[in-house]
This record gives sequence, structure tokens and C-alpha cells, in this order.
Amino acid sequence: MELERINPENIWSAPGYSHVVKAGNTVYIAGQVGRKPDGSLAGTDVESQTDQIFKNLIAALESVGGGLDNLVKTMVYVTDAAHLPGFRKVRDKYLTGNLPAQTGVIVKLGTPEFKIEIEAIAVIP
Repeated sequence: MELERINPENIWSAPGYSHVVKAGNTVYIAGQVGRKPDGSLAGTDVESQTDQIFKNLIAALESVGGGLDNLVKTMVYVTDAAHLPGFRKVRDKYLTGNLPAQTGVIVKLGTPEFKIEIEAIAVIP
């Protein structure tokens, strides 16, 4: 099976890994954080970061001809359970109708200013 590795231009530059790997019709999207395309932080609150993450997910999916409806699973990592209501508020603006399976975990992320990170798997028919 041929693998396609993509770093979309409208997602911040990823050092040492690919943002998107397409294997057949399955798409793996690396954990996205609240970084804008220029690398700056979208905001210090979970809602601003989540909004940027969904913009990044859309860009990643569009790079392989898909969209949010193609998501089959998301893995959500938050640094505090108190961030979940803000995450859900923003998520519910982007994901309606056909919802992906979801896993949520409370973690310590590698960079202290990040409150949330989301990775995803999609299928592009």
C-alpha cells in the first residue's frame, strides 16, 4: 500500500513529523494544537485553542479531498477536566450530524501553554 505524507501549507510547519499520512483510504492526522499557520498561539483559553485545532483539522482533511464528515475517530487530550465544557462548546459548532467516535484523556502536554490537543482518523471513500 502506498503511503502519502502531507504537511499542508495552511498548518504550522511540523518539525520531525507529518501532519497527515494517507494509507489507502484511511487518513491519520497528527495531534493538532492551537497554533496558527504562522506558529503563534491562537489564544491562552481552551475555546480559542480548540477553534484553531478544528481549523487545522479542516485544512488537514482538505489536503486529501475530505472534510469533517469523513472523521471516524478523534482523540482529545486536555490538561484539566475543567476544559471539557469549553472544548464541547466549540466542538459542537464544527461537528454536527454524523459524529465520529471519540476518546478523551486528561494529560500533561509537552508545552505548558497548550490546554488541548486533538488527533484524528478519517476515511476518504
